[in-house]
Amino acid sequence: MNKLFLKLLLLNFVLVFTFSCKQDDIVEPTPTSEEVTGEITTNTTWKADKIHIMDKKVIVKSGVTLTIEPGTIIKGKQGDELNASALVVEKGGKLMAIGTAVKPIIFTSVLDNIETGQKTGTNLDETDIQKWGGLILLGNGKVSDKVGDAEGHIEGIPADQDYGTYGGNDNSDNSGHLEYVSIRHGGVSIGDGNEINGLTLGGVGSGTVIDHIEILANLDDGIECFGGAVTINHALVAYQQDDAFDIDQNFAGTFKNSAVVYNNTGDEFLEIDGPENSTNTNGLFTITNCKFISKSNDGTIDMKSKAQGTIKDNVFEGLTKFKVSAKLDTDCTTELTDAYTHFISGSLKVQNNKTDATLEVYTKSEDTNGTDCTLPVSLQTSAAGIFNTAGNSITDNPTTVDIDTEFSWTWTVINNKQ
Repeated sequence: MNKLFLKLLLLNFVLVFTFSCKQDDIVEPTPTSEEVTGEITTNTTWKADKIHIMDKKVIVKSGVTLTIEPGTIIKGKQGDELNASALVVEKGGKLMAIGTAVKPIIFTSVLDNIETGQKTGTNLDETDIQKWGGLILLGNGKVSDKVGDAEGHIEGIPADQDYGTYGGNDNSDNSGHLEYVSIRHGGVSIGDGNEINGLTLGGVGSGTVIDHIEILANLDDGIECFGGAVTINHALVAYQQDDAFDIDQNFAGTFKNSAVVYNNTGDEFLEIDGPENSTNTNGLFTITNCKFISKSNDGTIDMKSKAQGTIKDNVFEGLTKFKVSAKLDTDCTTELTDAYTHFISGSLKVQNNKTDATLEVYTKSEDTNGTDCTLPVSLQTSAAGIFNTAGNSITDNPTTVDIDTEFSWTWTVINNKQ
């Protein structure tokens, strides 16, 4: 009996030990998605092995860095108005989102059926807009804001939320690094006339790297810059519903080697304003070596209030109007400082672009109702002379970006919508 008991005891020990070892060897499956919301207060990394779902605002606080691995997919819930989802990087915070052409980082909607490891889903296209918010990056660069002068509150964020503050006195400020990043199907409104852009840059400085960016099917602007001095290189905006590149508050940075494509959906190729207040009034933007395509031949450029800078060596296909704002006093005869003034003086330069567009100088008086003025012939004639002799209608195309090659990694080119 004793021997039998010992044998049974030994067998039981072996079975228990074996079962325990097998239990230890079990690997729990990695979750396929993770929901994120609210403030990020410590350095954080979003990994590519799961889809990150943003619920309402996700806010990278000042002094904190959010790192996003190559190939990561981030999806935003739609929400409405104040509950719209968006990724907001406070000034003083950093976003390190460095993808590759093989593994781009993709921001899209929860309605998109794209899965980990893919570059594009199959159920949404260029007509699917306003499915979530967008990406908002804020910094300490110089601005000229109408209300706050050297500091402003970014559009798309409720005015009573302090994380929407941007601007300072450091145009070399560093808000992070975005490379091979695609932002799709955004533009949810938080109120009447207050939509979120695909990529909003408020006071973002030149220490920030933005290179190889796609904005696809956004309700509002593709990329809007409020002051700052960042260089935006290799950006593709496609099928936006408002302006492709929108420049405000004396942006002193550069768009280069970039492209815009739309078909009867966009508002304007470019909408550009200069300084809005008395501080930081000397910054000059540059737009160069870019290609703009309106498949519906209704492209427009609007040089608005006090625009100043340089547009050179670009190709505009389907551009019909190049508009320049001239401002007159209430008497409709006395000229005030505006984009037209800068155009005539040479601080607004339009040089060596390929376009068949016609120039349109337009104006309103300074009275409270903005009554239309009859445009003095001298204004139209002077501006037309400069526009027609500045190399704006040339035989050989300037050297601009090759969309098929440079943006082969994007939804737009993969789906042959360029």
